[in-house]
Amino acid sequence: MNKVTQLFHTRDELLLGHYTSLENPGLFKGKFGLCLYFFEAFQQCEELKYQHAAEHLLQEGYNFIHQNPMPTSFDNGLAGIAWGINQLIKRGYLEGNADELLMEIDTILFKVISEKTNELEFGLKRGILGYLIYILDRVSVQPKNAPEKVNSEIFTSLAVLLINRIHLMAEENRGNFTEPKEFNLFWDLPNYLYVLGEINRLNIMPNKTRQMIRNISPLLLSLIPQNLGNCLSLLYGMSKVAHEDWSAHTRLLQEKLNSASITSFRLANKSLYVENGLSGLILLDKQVGLEIDDWKGLFNDEKNVQLAMQHLEKSEYWRATEKNPENEMGFIYGITGIHCALLFLKQIKDPQHE
Repeated sequence: MNKVTQLFHTRDELLLGHYTSLENPGLFKGKFGLCLYFFEAFQQCEELKYQHAAEHLLQEGYNFIHQNPMPTSFDNGLAGIAWGINQLIKRGYLEGNADELLMEIDTILFKVISEKTNELEFGLKRGILGYLIYILDRVSVQPKNAPEKVNSEIFTSLAVLLINRIHLMAEENRGNFTEPKEFNLFWDLPNYLYVLGEINRLNIMPNKTRQMIRNISPLLLSLIPQNLGNCLSLLYGMSKVAHEDWSAHTRLLQEKLNSASITSFRLANKSLYVENGLSGLILLDKQVGLEIDDWKGLFNDEKNVQLAMQHLEKSEYWRATEKNPENEMGFIYGITGIHCALLFLKQIKDPQHE
């Protein structure tokens, strides 16, 4: 058994033994984040225990949000939960019509977005970027009949409303585009680029999108992030847009990262989270590989995998998760995200289970 698989199994029983204690239904800290992970683990490992756990969390979470008042944000509110449910449908884990399953949630989100657009903040967790990620995900599903087409048009009109608003906010420097000192997956600039890439791909407001790309170009082409994690994040955002005028700069970022050792990423002892640590780098590395054909992959390098596992084992946080797992179950801020990263590495090391 290789080290990745060994470490994967050391916390596997913690997740399976404590998932019923989760009270938060949200995507980042709660039931729906863990539900998505269990479905992915079932697909790769083909063990029914993961499927049973995923279905239990899905039913519990779905019941909870229809019986209790909820925030509407992406991080731990209705937008993120709805995105998670839509992902389950798109990936074939959940049968049903998204318009029917998400009708009540969508009604609430439509009302909040329509009435409070000018009050929303910029970012992904609780702001316009998060709402756009969900809305664009729904727009991307092609309608098959007339009622769905009508609903798709409603989502598109909401997207237009938010795109106009976020364009204005970007021009007013309302987004946090300055590089953070440490790696952080929620740096506004790469997330803004991700959303621009999706808008461009879906051909929504093409003239406006071209203008937004032109406006952000001077900043991007003068920026080489000091932190390698932020460099990876920016590379991903730029690759989503794939603008031809950016190709030389993306190549420059890629070359800076190609020979990088994990030790160069300056991760603190407790930096294991998806938000700002090792797990986030592993999952981001996977996404970059889906966008850039000649991406070597930081974790295709055996030495980097070994260094990553050493970092994980030595971390105080890794050891602490065993003592108090109920408080450390989240995807962005806990064991679930770490396990999702290990699942990806396990897939690289053991490709016959893909």
